Amino acid sequence: MTIGRVVGVGEALVRLTSTARAPLEQAHELRVNVGGAELNALVLLSRLGFDTLFVSRLPANPLGRLIAAHAHSHGVSLHVEWDADARAGLYFVEAGAVPRPTQVVYDRAHSAASSLEPGRMDWPRLLEGASCLHVSGITPALGPGPHQVVREAMEAARTAGLVTSFDVNYRSRLWSIEDARAAYVELLPFTDVLFATRFDLEVLLDSSGPPAEAAQRIRERDGVRVVVVSERRDLSPTSVEVSVTAVADETAESGCHEAEVVDPLGAGDAIAAAFLSVHLRGGPLGQAVEAAARAGALKHTVEGDVLLVDPEESSPTFGSGRRILR
Repeated sequence: MTIGRVVGVGEALVRLTSTARAPLEQAHELRVNVGGAELNALVLLSRLGFDTLFVSRLPANPLGRLIAAHAHSHGVSLHVEWDADARAGLYFVEAGAVPRPTQVVYDRAHSAASSLEPGRMDWPRLLEGASCLHVSGITPALGPGPHQVVREAMEAARTAGLVTSFDVNYRSRLWSIEDARAAYVELLPFTDVLFATRFDLEVLLDSSGPPAEAAQRIRERDGVRVVVVSERRDLSPTSVEVSVTAVADETAESGCHEAEVVDPLGAGDAIAAAFLSVHLRGGPLGQAVEAAARAGALKHTVEGDVLLVDPEESSPTFGSGRRILR
């Protein structure tokens, strides 16, 4: 059963991960995956019963087709501008081992998506029949064109009465805090549901404080309806605890969900998708934050950018605490 259409716009990339947890400069093998914040979220939403559409620009070459095949294989429809002269964005992942952190090295300058231009997308048609537009703060970091594309998409979604979802996703290796803050503040008035970490809130407000208080300040300043704050706490070198708080007319806090860390990337995208899967169906805020926190924890346990689960597997009762389910 499909419920509502969720449309995402942004960049998808080819991810290359060093195997055997080797530093990149010592790597002899690289594992290939596809990643990208908006597409990651759409894939999980598709698995959870939503019709999904990803809007982007891709190179007309094998890497672009690899990305498209990944989306199609997980039920995500595509509206793509194909460019024979463009390149795919790449990013390299060096899996950490305490005390060495996991690191990401980008090679995405002049990628196909960085050449997205406003005025080229027929947003009323692309958003027809949709219930939600999901974007992230990564796309505006790619340049003025992608920034304006995100803004025109959000404006069109607001005009059409869609729920607008914005995941801050600040990336320090793409732009400065000052430039990011200016771009984000411009987009917040068009945002219904905002996803952020504690640090993202500091970027938005240029100040620190309790996350719930910061979220309320953003609601009052920018008119955001719901602010969803995720937190990750390291319990040991190999385990984490994930929790989610949502601040709206009421405040809801999830329990703490523990996970063994296999791959930490993509957890925020899983949180956004899981929260939206409940919220867009009209579910209670408490149920949405529990689903989001569990999805964020589960994502840590699988390799790659995407959490591939079915609704049954995302239930807190799945497995009943057993180590082996058979």
